[in-house]
Formats: sequence, C-alpha cells, structure tokens
Amino acid sequence: MNPSTPEPLWREVVGDTEPWRRGRLFLIILGALTFVFQCLSLWALIMRGDIERVLQFSIVSLVSWFCFYFIWIGVHWVRWLIGGWNALAGFALIIWAFRDGAAFPVVLGLYHLGMGAYLGLAPAVYFFAKRQRESVRWSESLVIAAVFLLLLGSLTAGVLGLLGHKASLEEEARKFADTAFRRIFAEHDTYFLIEHASERLLADAGGRGPLTKFLQDATIRAGDVHTIEPAVGGLRFWYIFPSHIGIEGPMTARGVGDRTRIQMQMIIGEARGIWQIHAIRWYPDLTSAPTAPP
Repeated sequence: MNPSTPEPLWREVVGDTEPWRRGRLFLIILGALTFVFQCLSLWALIMRGDIERVLQFSIVSLVSWFCFYFIWIGVHWVRWLIGGWNALAGFALIIWAFRDGAAFPVVLGLYHLGMGAYLGLAPAVYFFAKRQRESVRWSESLVIAAVFLLLLGSLTAGVLGLLGHKASLEEEARKFADTAFRRIFAEHDTYFLIEHASERLLADAGGRGPLTKFLQDATIRAGDVHTIEPAVGGLRFWYIFPSHIGIEGPMTARGVGDRTRIQMQMIIGEARGIWQIHAIRWYPDLTSAPTAPP
C-alpha cells in the first residue's frame, strides 16, 4: 500500500484481518448454535408428544432459517430487523431476570443482547454482507425462497388442518360432557358412569363399587341437579409411539342442586371413536375442596 494512502477505517476498528471473514465466522457460529438449540427443543417436544407445539415450533424454525438465508446473502434490512429483535428480547430477559431474581435468564438475555447488537451493528458483518451481495445470483435466491415458502405453506396448512380437526372434536367432546353431566348428576345414572368410565378412572377409584358410592354421595349431598349450563373446555393432542394419537381434556359445567349450587368437572378422552371419562369430581361451591371418587 502507498505510504501516502490513508488506512481504511475498518482496519483501525477490526485490525489487519479482513473484516468479512470475521463476519462469516460469526454467522457460522450463530447458525450452529441456533441449529443445536432448535434440535434440542424439537426433541423435547417430541418426547412430550405435543403435536401442536411441534408443528408450531417447526414453522418458527423454518421462518428463522428463511431470515438467516437472507442475512447470509447480504440483505441488510433483514439483518437489522433480526438483530434489533434479539437485542430487545435480550434486554427484556435481563430486566425480568433481575425482577424475579433468576440467574439463567440473565445469561440468556446477555447472549441475545450481545448477539443482536453484533449482528446489526458490527462492521465485520456489514462487510461480509456487502461482499455477499456482489456475488449473489438472484435467480438462485428466488428458487430457494420459493422452496422455503412451499415448506412454510405446507406446515401452515398442516397446523390449520389440525386446529380445524381439534375444533370439531372439541365440539363433540362438549356435547358428550353435556350428556354426561346430565345423566350422572341430574338423572343419577350409575350404569352410564360405569359404562363410560375408563380403566384409569376405575383404577383410581378402586373399582366399580367406590365409583357407585361417589355417585350416591353426590346424590345425597347435592340432590337432583338442574339448570346445568353448557360444558366448557378444550382438548390436547399428543403423540404416543408408534402410531397412536392421544386426545384428552378437562370439561366443566355449573348447575343448581336441591341443596346447593355446584360446579362439575371431568376429564374425558377419545379412544377408537368412543368418549371415555378419565376423572370426575364436583364442588359444593366455588370455595370448597373437590369431592372425588375415594
């Protein structure tokens, strides 16, 4: 270099090493850490069998890699957007951690704050993005973007389909709960309760005898229950290895007994097209403890 030529500003900031190499190394490390975190999180969700969360997390992960690709090819506004979001999230985590006296969120917040600030403001990342923009082929970028959008659309369609199916099943579940509350607490139908009791409920109650006594106790203490409100509640889906989908959720309703107002609650599930009762209890009032099968 000519001695009379002034030193570039970036050399004074980052030293003699070409700054774009540091930017590339930072993005590689960031991508590796993101991949490891996403794999661990996805594995944990799969082990829990939470199908809805798996699909939702897959969409979020796909969007994050879509943004990472645009950062890699040098789209500055995506880099600033993701960097600013991570810095803001890290700052919020630090504030919440100090408020709650938690140590781990402080470390996580510092990581996000530092990563976001470096991604959005570091000269090394800027020079790497500038270098990438000079060699990018926009036709290839459009093809890759189309593939990302196709995958995103497929996952979104899967989530919407699952939510629609879940809403349909929840409507069926609430109708079954309405019938069950009426047959059990208004009509005192022991046969209905035993017929729809799952193996889990029978085991928890200690058999059919204690379950029958539970219904007799409800009849004596609450009397005939009338004016039963429509049941409310939701369902949860989860995966059971190797190919079974579990469906279960709580349902509650209120009614007026001969002696007191009561709140009824049951946990129901679907198995082979048949709704079963996994747990059942009732409350004499809103403040008393639940009365469950012995």
